[in-house]
Amino acid sequence: MSVSAPFPVAFNGPVDRFVVTMGNRIIVTTQNGGVFGHDINGNTVGPAFKFGGSNVAFNGPIDRFVVTMGNRIIVTTQDGGVFGHDINGNTVGPAFKFGGSNVAFNGPIDRFVVTMGNRIIVITKDGGVFGHDINGNTVGPPFAFGGSKVAFNGAFDRFVVTVGNRIMVITQDGGVFGHDINGTTVGPPFAFGGSKVAFNGAFDRFVVTTGNRIIVTTQDGGAWAHDINGTTVGPPFPMNFVLAHFTFAGDISAGNRQRTLDRHRFALTRIAACGNLSADERTKLHGAYDRAIHHTTLTTAGVNASATVGGSSLNVNFGVLFPQGDEEISQTLIHEMMHCAGFTHPKRRDAPAGSSCASPNPAVFDCPGDNGVYFGTPPLRAEFCIAGDQSDVRARLRDKAATESCVIDDDGVATLHTEASRQPLGAS
Repeated sequence: MSVSAPFPVAFNGPVDRFVVTMGNRIIVTTQNGGVFGHDINGNTVGPAFKFGGSNVAFNGPIDRFVVTMGNRIIVTTQDGGVFGHDINGNTVGPAFKFGGSNVAFNGPIDRFVVTMGNRIIVITKDGGVFGHDINGNTVGPPFAFGGSKVAFNGAFDRFVVTVGNRIMVITQDGGVFGHDINGTTVGPPFAFGGSKVAFNGAFDRFVVTTGNRIIVTTQDGGAWAHDINGTTVGPPFPMNFVLAHFTFAGDISAGNRQRTLDRHRFALTRIAACGNLSADERTKLHGAYDRAIHHTTLTTAGVNASATVGGSSLNVNFGVLFPQGDEEISQTLIHEMMHCAGFTHPKRRDAPAGSSCASPNPAVFDCPGDNGVYFGTPPLRAEFCIAGDQSDVRARLRDKAATESCVIDDDGVATLHTEASRQPLGAS
């Protein structure tokens, strides 16, 4: 089992050549023309199924772009030919050639092809935007949009998609920029607020949209979504990390189970791009998530959670941890999962009388952000993967430092204590 892709999407490297969406369905087209689908149910990507009927876009580099329009797959060739396949249920209809104008036949000058309603839109290297209206099986003549240029920053502008009447450009560093379309005019660019999208380099392979949702598919088959609300991009969440192999004791309520799984999934969204963990540490953490982790209820006063180093159980004090909020839950879970992955740390050393973390001294005592013998260990560094940028995390960890410490006993059980159980911090 691979936690990163229980129902993987487009994980076969160059064999999987195009990814598009049609309604609530992700469609993958392979090099040999095979067409595979995944139905989306809410926030979950279903297992792959193979479409019957005709092959699609199997002519190698001759078939350059694949898009969808309604229930139709449209293939555009290097010489500008436009071919369609009507989709009926799980069957791909035979290929037919559109009449009318050629589309995107200028080689590398024509960089992106997207659709908006019944319109094909071509975006050129220099940011020019050209449209073709589709009437039945006929492609209308090209026309130039007025207004702003789009995606003219070369390779830095990596993906272009559409949501409603909006063109969205996603840059290499995850920035998201929009252009509202009014008739045949492109509005000025604006930056979306909120989360970054697809900023993990080549690991993030395809970006598509469905409704008001951006979906990023990764090299290992993961599918990550961002909901769009106005001009704000929501945080990423996994659509095919079901964690069905995680188990729960019978006394844990359905609500607490679901929230625990949701916060585990959120932690998983942060691992791939977390620079606070090495590649080997990330691999071992993923390995822990691949195991069947059993969750039990912990009732010790002042304790958030505990786990055995190298073990496969995680004990959660729902009454103490959950009121602290989702961010704290994810930080605690990823910390304990690092223990399940086999990582340990020494007991935290408190500042002696007359000293404080206002003037850190890692040789004598431990402070958040000092990268020392306690806070520099993998379980503590993993917490940095969860919250915002480094300064935000450090501020939160400074607040937590006065009330929290993790201690590993002689049996290898790591217990994350909170204020009520610390007598004092360094001894708990």
